[in-house]
Amino acid sequence: MADAGTVGGALPPYALTNSDEEHGSGEEDASEENSNNEEGEGVFRDCTDEAVVEHHNRCLPEFQFSLVDSEYDETLAFPDSVTILSNVGDKPVLVERKETDDDEEEFDDEENNSVVLRHEIPFTSIYGPSVKFNSFQRKVFIPGREIHVRIVDTERSVTTHLLNPNLYTIELTHGPFKWTIKRRYKHFNSLHQQLSFFRTSLNIPFPSRSHKEKRTTLKATAREMADESTLKDLPSHTKVKQTSTPLRAEGRSSKIAGSNANNAMAMISPNHSSILAGLTPRRIQKKRKKKKKRKLPRFPNRPESLVTVENLSVRIKQLEDYLYNLLNISLYRSHHETGKEGVILKRTGSTRPGQAGCNFFGCFQKNCCVRCNYFCSDVVCGTWRNRWFFVKETCFGYIRPTDGSIRAVILFDQGFDVSTGIYQTGMRKGLQVLTNNRHIVLKCWTRRKCKEWMQYLKNTANSYARDFTLPNPHMSFAPMRANTHATWYVDGAQYMSAVADGLEAALEEIYIADWWLSPEIYMKRPALDGDYWRLDKILLRKAEQGVRVFVLLYKEVEMALGINSYYSKSTLAKHENIKVMRHPDHARGGILLWAHHEKIVVIDQTYAFMGGIDLCYGRWDDHHHRLTDLGSISTSSFSGSTRRTPSLYFTKDDTDSAFGSRKSSRNAHYDTSAKERPPSPPPDEPNTSIELKTLKPGDRLLIPSTLVSSPGETPAESGIALEGMKLNTPEMERKNVLDRLKNNAMKGARMGKDFMHRLTATETEEKSAEVYTIESEEATDHEVNLNMASGGQEVAITTSSTQILSEFCGQAKYWFGKDYSNFILKDWMNLNSPFVDIIDRTTTPRMPWHDVGLCVVGTSARDVARHFIQRWNAMKLEKLRDNTRFPYLMPKSYHQVRLNPNIQQNRQQRVTCQLLRSVSAWSCGFIEADLVEQSIHDAYIQTITKAQHYVYIENQFFITMQLGMGVPGAYNNVRNQIGETLFKRIVRAHKERKPFRVYVIMPLLPGFEGDVGGSTGIAVRAITHWNYASISRGRTSILTRLQEAGIANPENYISFHSLRNHSFLNNTPITELIYVHSKLLIADDRVVICGSANINDRSMIGKRDSEIAAILMDEEFEDGRMNGKKYPSGVFAGRLRKYLFKEHLGLLESEGSSRSDLDINDPVCEKFWHGTWRRISMQNTEIYDEVFKCIPTDFVKTFASLRKYQEEPPLAKTAPDLAANRANDIQGYLVDLPLEFLNKEVLTPPGTSKEGLIPTSVWT
Repeated sequence: MADAGTVGGALPPYALTNSDEEHGSGEEDASEENSNNEEGEGVFRDCTDEAVVEHHNRCLPEFQFSLVDSEYDETLAFPDSVTILSNVGDKPVLVERKETDDDEEEFDDEENNSVVLRHEIPFTSIYGPSVKFNSFQRKVFIPGREIHVRIVDTERSVTTHLLNPNLYTIELTHGPFKWTIKRRYKHFNSLHQQLSFFRTSLNIPFPSRSHKEKRTTLKATAREMADESTLKDLPSHTKVKQTSTPLRAEGRSSKIAGSNANNAMAMISPNHSSILAGLTPRRIQKKRKKKKKRKLPRFPNRPESLVTVENLSVRIKQLEDYLYNLLNISLYRSHHETGKEGVILKRTGSTRPGQAGCNFFGCFQKNCCVRCNYFCSDVVCGTWRNRWFFVKETCFGYIRPTDGSIRAVILFDQGFDVSTGIYQTGMRKGLQVLTNNRHIVLKCWTRRKCKEWMQYLKNTANSYARDFTLPNPHMSFAPMRANTHATWYVDGAQYMSAVADGLEAALEEIYIADWWLSPEIYMKRPALDGDYWRLDKILLRKAEQGVRVFVLLYKEVEMALGINSYYSKSTLAKHENIKVMRHPDHARGGILLWAHHEKIVVIDQTYAFMGGIDLCYGRWDDHHHRLTDLGSISTSSFSGSTRRTPSLYFTKDDTDSAFGSRKSSRNAHYDTSAKERPPSPPPDEPNTSIELKTLKPGDRLLIPSTLVSSPGETPAESGIALEGMKLNTPEMERKNVLDRLKNNAMKGARMGKDFMHRLTATETEEKSAEVYTIESEEATDHEVNLNMASGGQEVAITTSSTQILSEFCGQAKYWFGKDYSNFILKDWMNLNSPFVDIIDRTTTPRMPWHDVGLCVVGTSARDVARHFIQRWNAMKLEKLRDNTRFPYLMPKSYHQVRLNPNIQQNRQQRVTCQLLRSVSAWSCGFIEADLVEQSIHDAYIQTITKAQHYVYIENQFFITMQLGMGVPGAYNNVRNQIGETLFKRIVRAHKERKPFRVYVIMPLLPGFEGDVGGSTGIAVRAITHWNYASISRGRTSILTRLQEAGIANPENYISFHSLRNHSFLNNTPITELIYVHSKLLIADDRVVICGSANINDRSMIGKRDSEIAAILMDEEFEDGRMNGKKYPSGVFAGRLRKYLFKEHLGLLESEGSSRSDLDINDPVCEKFWHGTWRRISMQNTEIYDEVFKCIPTDFVKTFASLRKYQEEPPLAKTAPDLAANRANDIQGYLVDLPLEFLNKEVLTPPGTSKEGLIPTSVWT
């Protein structure tokens, strides 16, 4: 019999050396070398003719395979080492590399000066280019991890399987993974024949690239020799390249791939020893993991029918050894026949209802005949496609083998079901898998295979995925997660800063879902670092680093909403790693009234930010809730044709005016103009403004030469007017003018770096003079205009960096362009010009924004990611099914959560957390149209019902009332039961004579553009109507029902409030409501519900807007009080409630004042409820009415009185000084919600208006 692996007398083309272990070679002259190789060293041998011949002669006998045991087939012989010729410097060197493994990936640990082996596949590899199954470039095994094989059971059936009576249960272990398969001897034999054919084909030099790659892989012992780690310690100028032509043993000269001498690498033979004359030996050492030398896969030839029961244990051992040795040779392990156990047939058209094949006009749905029921879709309309089926911990799916692309990722959920048989599938070998999102029909090769798949799916669903397949509290998709670390954030400044840090530290994936996303918003402010913390820049930077970014945006109805999601998508998707999808498609799905309202950011499926804060304009704010943002540089006011020369100065007063909320600049009157006002100079004067971009660390400030006094001259002597100049954002259309001015400003070319460097300089550096320059930039960025003469010179300033940094906060703008907003006066428009002001900030205050968000870490963050993945995959299936640029997403394992040390979360508390949702078929891809999840609503109901002391609510809406079933005058439009539950809980407390408090904080007016008393305010009045109908107007309102239930003073139990702030603009006191956008509930200092859901039917009943929230229950407690008694207050919930009380009552910055004596620890006692909370709220309301004549107010009950009330000048205009003194008595932001406002008017939309034509469900 010819030697295995040879063709025509030629030596095997893959190598000339082999390990000494296989045949027990024990030559003493090689013992030392073998011991070194066992320790993992690569050895340089003396490259002389004698050395090569000796080495060849010693190793050659090991290829003379003879069938010592005729029962074995050893055609899959494979070497353990190769001999390589490489060039080092000017002379070639002979290198012997032992015991390589192509799956061991190496990287240098420079700090420890060592080589580290990678024993994992990066998660992001699932997003790499798809590789077809029969390609050897497909990497599916864990690098450096062996596959252990054990046959754990056998089933013998001689009657039904005469030739292959034994069915072996094989358990395979690969790293942390373990799975079982069942095979007969014929399957082993089929695999061996396929691999033998493949092994033999490698000896034939077919002229194809793929075949050459396989042959080269064989030569390199299943290691791609292009991997530079093979010769990592060679000099940097040494190159390594494979040879594409094998060397034969007939003595012909070798062909070295590549013409460059430094790129030469070839296999050598004794007949080529002449080329080794004069080679210089060199030794390279590399620490490698010691690993067991592999043996040859020897396949037992004896037919299975001849194996007796007594010899069954021997056969089991033979098959175990064969598989183990086979799988430890990477070339065979990577062969597609080895992984064939996952192949099934999947019926097309079974993905979603409606996509299924023809149903013969619905006749087959009657199930009159089971086989006829499937005849049309199986035979006539449907086709069967090969798919490779996979099952993971919490999901399963299938891959198309022809190109390796993932064609489905399906999540285990509570609707999971798997069945087999004729009745369910119409086939004896059919398998039907059903979840809430997908319905697929599969066909296996045998009935046994079908049962195995069904059993494995059931076992996985009942073990690893049981958290999602079994019912959970509140009927949520996710379970309760104990020992979860969570952090709360009040207002957008805290939240966006934490999100920015999370995005910056992302390593693999970023998920973002928003109702509205503005790419140009700054996540950290003031923008001292230029554009570094701008959202689109952050995402682009991470995408360039290889992080995959996936964004889901709500696709608005453009005629009704102007958030311009298309602009957001086109602005973000500037890199191949950033994928943006918008949903829903209104024409296709018919979804015109509902929206995706979630606000989530997920980092690496490990950190999840959520709440009510969109990453968009108007949301960034802090506890100061500033009304103005002029900065310390402002334009001088002028009237008529008289205009004063602008000048630049920095003063402490201006710093305080822009930074403080109550001692701000007194500059202008309050104007409600709704025109877009980009700053522009008068037509009779040249535009001398240049743009100032936000200063970066180390930047320098350029001050115009016309504003700088000569040496030794004081500012007064030089005639410089010390007046402010307005920091207006530029007009986009003036780019040509600004470009010319930019050339003049380039004299101070090195902007911000030196400036900010000095801001953070050391104490020694502060003593030296500091020079500032400013560089202008294009108008399309976020720069501000400064009216000054062209040209400039550097000015030396000796102020310490500490003082400069403290004053710089007042000089920088917090809100650029569209971000400075007052959407009740003017809604957003022209969003493709992000840095153009939409309102005039010199006359109109901005509307502050109050919101709450949170961050959860670990398994709860995995649940948030799971919700995003479910939505993303459903949207891809619906819109981009065959678009390979948008991949299916896959959830990570819940059993191993790795935290990122670069993400530091302050104020983390330990809680029990559960994710909640409002989703349905249109928003989450459910198959059944009537399937709904409303776990947020259920959690609200249960939490209010179980509350013992108080419930604190912050929400954008309060639309909830008694259902109108048989109740006179009741509404049938509102279905959520939050108001009903509050009513029952208060009545119960009244009957038990126990104190119980309900705090409700909501906006004074809905956030819609329009005049509440004019023709433009129909939408505002519509929402106002439903809020008041739930609170105090009508028989179904909660206050009316409480009075009818015998509670004469409902204010002892429930109180409704809002927030308002005041400041100064152009020396005139101004005020504006603080828009409450939170979606928060706190109960008993122990439970928190926070998310994106409003208190209305749109958010709560599940079929309308999609929402997400979390319920968090404290696991850590501290001393507190409830109604004067000691009480264990939760660290998370209790501290959040106290922080909100401090903000609303003005206690955050009142240390040392009389206000700091207020006790907020007990939210239930009479002293706080009536003596602090309600007293301060009523006092603030009275002052605002007296000083500003605010709208809304209880003094206005009709439209006529509203017009008369607005015509009367407020005290702020008639006596500004007196008004300012009176306003000093305002404490915090808390005010009463005016329950009598327009109570004598009908606020519902007229039937003839466009708002009246909209269904009532839109408003509720």
